[in-house]
Amino acid sequence: MPPDPVPVRLLAADGAEVCPAAPDLLDGVPRRIADGGPDREVAGWAGPWPVHTRWWAPDGPGPAVRLQVVLADGTALLLVHRGGRWEVTGVYD
Repeated sequence: MPPDPVPVRLLAADGAEVCPAAPDLLDGVPRRIADGGPDREVAGWAGPWPVHTRWWAPDGPGPAVRLQVVLADGTALLLVHRGGRWEVTGVYD
């Protein structure tokens, strides 16, 4: 796990940002991850899955979804979309 979540952009083939359209549905097909360096190709993905954490608390983290992606180089990432942006919260070995 990264010490702090790393913000990224999840992009479709046309460069449009891919975002949740519903708790368990994306509005596009993920094709690339942009993190400030060269874009990395998404080879596969699973999800999204809604996260219901402290939904009753007014100061809770708010709604979120998780998505797993595998990059063309074999790196597997856990992404979370919360507050209008994607973040890498885990890297699988």
